[in-house]
Amino acid sequence: MKNSVRAAVTATATAVAAATVVAVTAAAPAQADPRVGGPIGARYDALGGAAGFLGDPVTGESRTPDGRGSYVHFRGGSIYSSPATGAHEVHGLIREEWAAHGWEAGLLGFPLTDETPTPNRAGAYNHFQGGSVYWSPSTGAHEVHGAIRATWGAYGWEAGTFGFPVSGEYDIPGGKRTDFQGGSMQWSPARGVTVMGDSDVAGCPAPFNAATPEQAAGCLVRGWEQRSAEVVSTYAVDAVAGELLATPYAPTTFDGCSRPTPAITATSAGIECVYHVPQDSGAAAPHGVDVHLGIGVYDGAAVVEDVEFIG
Repeated sequence: MKNSVRAAVTATATAVAAATVVAVTAAAPAQADPRVGGPIGARYDALGGAAGFLGDPVTGESRTPDGRGSYVHFRGGSIYSSPATGAHEVHGLIREEWAAHGWEAGLLGFPLTDETPTPNRAGAYNHFQGGSVYWSPSTGAHEVHGAIRATWGAYGWEAGTFGFPVSGEYDIPGGKRTDFQGGSMQWSPARGVTVMGDSDVAGCPAPFNAATPEQAAGCLVRGWEQRSAEVVSTYAVDAVAGELLATPYAPTTFDGCSRPTPAITATSAGIECVYHVPQDSGAAAPHGVDVHLGIGVYDGAAVVEDVEFIG
């Protein structure tokens, strides 16, 4: 009898325990991967967890080498976290560009945003502590930072005149430069950022602070030919620009540049470039005209500072 009662009690207890396990299991939410927790786990869950674009984790949470934060790598990207920045994902070509610059220990630092579409939906970006990486299908992914980034932002970022970056920042003599779809920006300690944008005269960006005398003379005349006040003003001092824009243009041939003897006293560098307006070019120059351009050089830039019409 006692054995029968004991067996019945045991069976009842087992059934109750099993029912309790089933009930708890049914009520428990799905658990995130045990290797992903804290701020990184929260960000991972917000992005869809294993079902999202990041997919399954391929590492546990690890401290960054400098000890300032932590990260988890996933099949589709990474999430990096630090107390100063929070947790943010970075993936694809933007992640590759960031990695090429030293991950969080490089000039860009930790990410400040997830990858975000640009407002015009033409590309995407991540902002980092030390700059940004912008990507588009036609330009790839490139970093931009510092004073050049600030100037680019003032021109409207990727939606402005300059469009997306087509290079990262690179060294030039005396400074740095970044190229964009619509021009370039370069920086030097003495001059800060100089903007070199496209103009309506092919091959003559405006402004342009590294022109040779030949380039300055050529762009000045092409700007004069096309009546481009922007280009003429870029390559000539105000008095010359005003005189040229008030003078009718006729087709010319370029006779070259030289250092005449004696030097042109009105021109600091003593360089002269000559354009010849032929005699049969029309009523604007019935007897033929030579346009003598005196070139001065300032801060590494050639500027036309004197013009003389001889005919």
